[in-house]
Amino acid sequence: MLTMIAGMAPAKADEAVPLLTWGACPPAAAGAASTAAFECAEAEVPMDYATPEAGRFTLAVIKHPARRPAERIGTLFWNPGGPSDAGTEYLPASIHGFPEEVRDRFDIISWDPRGMGGRSRPVIQCFDSAAAEAAFAETHFGSGIATTPEALAHEFEVRAAFNAACIARGGELLKHVSTADNARDLDLLRRALGEERISYYGTSYGTFLGATYINMFPSHVRATVLDGGVAPSAWMGNAGEDPALSTFVRLGSDFGAVATVDAFMRACGEASAKDCAFSAGSPAATRQKWAALLERARTGGIVHEGEAASDGAIVSYVMSSVYLVDPLPGFDRFPGYRAVAELLQALWTSDAKAAPAPDAEPGTQPAPSAAAAAETYVTSGGRQLAVICGESPNPESLAANVAQVEASFRRAGLSPWPFGAACRGWTARASAPYAGPWNVPLDKPVLVIANSFDPATAFGSSVRLAQELADARLLPVLGFGHTVLLNPNRCAQDVVSRYLVDLALPPTGTACREDRSPFSGG
Repeated sequence: MLTMIAGMAPAKADEAVPLLTWGACPPAAAGAASTAAFECAEAEVPMDYATPEAGRFTLAVIKHPARRPAERIGTLFWNPGGPSDAGTEYLPASIHGFPEEVRDRFDIISWDPRGMGGRSRPVIQCFDSAAAEAAFAETHFGSGIATTPEALAHEFEVRAAFNAACIARGGELLKHVSTADNARDLDLLRRALGEERISYYGTSYGTFLGATYINMFPSHVRATVLDGGVAPSAWMGNAGEDPALSTFVRLGSDFGAVATVDAFMRACGEASAKDCAFSAGSPAATRQKWAALLERARTGGIVHEGEAASDGAIVSYVMSSVYLVDPLPGFDRFPGYRAVAELLQALWTSDAKAAPAPDAEPGTQPAPSAAAAAETYVTSGGRQLAVICGESPNPESLAANVAQVEASFRRAGLSPWPFGAACRGWTARASAPYAGPWNVPLDKPVLVIANSFDPATAFGSSVRLAQELADARLLPVLGFGHTVLLNPNRCAQDVVSRYLVDLALPPTGTACREDRSPFSGG
């Protein structure tokens, strides 16, 4: 029996089901994946499910129709993660990661989550315009990454000012963008399609949304694939979790990032310099070259685009760039492993004499591409924070924020990132979150899949996710990158096909190996 937690209101039985009118999608933006093979619609959902008359969100919905409609099995919903990623943009860019048979036999549907942008509305905004937000970030955050307690304290105070702007402008919206609200939207979309049961595929944060949905609405689940897992208890800070740590430190994202960078160097060293520009001829020699590069950077001996690049900034660039082994249209932030290796080699051959005097605040580290870092920060704005900080416990005091970041540095070694330490001063809370239980029985086991070297959702988080659900089978994929869907593996695609089409799980202990080295070029 599903237990309701305090403050959680189920959707009312008489709630108006949205009418979906499918038509051609708006043209794709320049450089984005084509939407020609897709259909789009809009759905109105309650802003507050406890008070449906209080306002509405209009959700943009996108569908890739089953290519063999006569053999159609049903609907497969996909959430790309974020938690602010827009399905109308990501589904066209990611569609080839779904197995051929799944594309043949399912309508694959995604949507732009409430408040998160894309084509859904209204949207959370922290400033009157994107330009005003960019100006704030450029003026207050600058081009550095904080590494000292003093610089961290300054950064967290600036973040508190940013968060205050988000809360002042976001108002009531901030209370109604929780994962549970998105799960209620998903179930209303299910009803709009006339489906008794749906299949679900979640990547990254989408795995937490999936875990929430299947535990809130277990009778409406046919099959569930969770790829690049978020451990629910860590996200929600359930009993036994350390509230002194931020969300992503509890999830072990710092460990995952550092392990992935180390594996990147190993694979690079196994390749020739033709295939991996940074290779030194062997894994050991390439790791030594990497350590030497960072040591040179510590003493100001690395220059990129006219600026001195520090060791922490270089590590941060690599960690944030190794999400995709091969570049994909629509994912311009992630250049692919070969491009990362080429940049590292360019840094290795740089001439420190060309560097001007560093122009950064004391205790900060200029990034290899400060403009790109600022753009990434501004693009996410307060939308991700509205979900994360609104429902997931994070350190509140300045001292606690600094301490947990330093703890992450110590335990993960090279990590320069303040993983998730962005909730300083965030006071808006979700009005109706769901915090478990996570082990509500289902008719069919869940399939959890995970790359062994995922820089964002560490493999250990997927292990915990599989353990916390009532019945789940874990498929380890001995490969690279953030989620298997975005870094396709033939073995894993076969397993996913058999599960979604035939509801057949692989034997316990099954694992998939990588199809090729990330630098093989094949």
